[in-house]
Amino acid sequence: MDINELSPSEVFSYFQEICAIPHGSGNTGMIADYCLEFAKAHGLKARKDTSDNVVIFKAGSSGYEDCEPVILQGHLDMVCEKEQDCDIDMSVQSIKTCTDGKMVWADGTTLGADDGIAIAFILAVLASDTIAHPPIQAVLTSDEEIGMLGARDLDTSELTAKRLINIDSENEGILYVSCAGGVRAECDIPVVYEDAVGWVSGGEQDDNASDAAGNGQVCFAVKISGLAGGHSGVEIHKQHTNAIRLLASLLSHASGAADFRLVSLSGGGKENAIPKEAKAVVSVRSCDATTFEQSIKESEDVWMQEIRATEPYAKIEVEKTDAAADKVLDFHSTENVIYALWLSPDGVYRMSQEINGMVQTSLNLGTAYLEDDKLVYKYLIRSNTAAGKKLLLERVTTFVKHLSGKVVTMSDYPAWEYKSDSQLRKICVDSFTNVYGHEPEVTSIHAGLECGILAGKMPGVDMISFGPTLESVHTPDECMNVASVERTWEYLREILKSL
Repeated sequence: MDINELSPSEVFSYFQEICAIPHGSGNTGMIADYCLEFAKAHGLKARKDTSDNVVIFKAGSSGYEDCEPVILQGHLDMVCEKEQDCDIDMSVQSIKTCTDGKMVWADGTTLGADDGIAIAFILAVLASDTIAHPPIQAVLTSDEEIGMLGARDLDTSELTAKRLINIDSENEGILYVSCAGGVRAECDIPVVYEDAVGWVSGGEQDDNASDAAGNGQVCFAVKISGLAGGHSGVEIHKQHTNAIRLLASLLSHASGAADFRLVSLSGGGKENAIPKEAKAVVSVRSCDATTFEQSIKESEDVWMQEIRATEPYAKIEVEKTDAAADKVLDFHSTENVIYALWLSPDGVYRMSQEINGMVQTSLNLGTAYLEDDKLVYKYLIRSNTAAGKKLLLERVTTFVKHLSGKVVTMSDYPAWEYKSDSQLRKICVDSFTNVYGHEPEVTSIHAGLECGILAGKMPGVDMISFGPTLESVHTPDECMNVASVERTWEYLREILKSL
């Protein structure tokens, strides 16, 4: 079956044209030009900026000419991923769409329905001479998937609308009315190294203990693996165990029973992902080797009981290494590293007081490692309020300051805060009820949307976000529900008619 046979044909025909144009993040020039040519062909005022953002203006339909305008917004770029045996070059070749009439997917690659279907919806509205709608300001942004770069660069001086509909959500029936802002915080704590032989020789030795180099020390690698991990925004409420903090907890417990020094430590990979793995190498006095292993085992037993429901595949390993260490962190540095990673805040910090069951403020300790003369660990702090983000960052900064460290912030972006008196939300809820026969779920998302960036640029604009059902986005298994697209198209037209 061909995608052009699907209904609504006016939407799927544009989606197919979009799929024919390479438009991965950082490669949006061709899709931006396509949208500009579309506007020209339909006699619509439009502009493209140097970041490949495109803005298209359309007057209101008959009877709606004098209504307040509305912004329809989606992003032009997509995540380009493909199966290992796929030979398509997504930077220059088209996406090969497939359908069985119920779902749409791509052959061997991501589909790009995130957010190509939004662009298709918007173009179909702009091209129509039968849809009732107020004046439209279509905002098509670039590079959302790599940091919302287009939205950050967007010139909003010509945008007069005070209402904005973002079509970049993946669950039909859910209206999003708030999103988290965020800031990345890199924490650096100074550490001091000393000769391993020096610290070992200062204590009692056990002649019967086995050590790798015969110099009174035994090195152990302590490894955490198999944790569930997850997205540090939308899955932070699941309370999945952070591998870095689990590792620090094991070492903290062992420090009360055995004398050891840290040799190396690393964990996690990205600030926006809950760490699934972590590893430390420690140097233990040979007289404490057995005690150290026993202490780790004791702590492991406690943790496995604590996390058995959420971390069924968790694995903690303690192994002797083949070589001894030449340099180790001194006593105070070892203590400070363990203290910093075990006791610093992490996870859900505050729940929303306005939307039941929603996380309002959180932080994720996403990565940690020893580098040269410092411990580096990085947070992504999120909050659906500006105040919440500021207060939590102050707490992290104060904590690090007491360890003689410093905090550097980057990638700060604003929240889209909940608007208690939103008229747009009321219209969208009523329109949903008219189309579906029941009310939608109204909620917030504890992750970043372009709405947050745009809210910062256009204070006071009333916003909402929704979209059709998409599955497995950002993977070659991505697919789009055809019936959901049809219903969402009807819903969008009902909203526009009601504005």
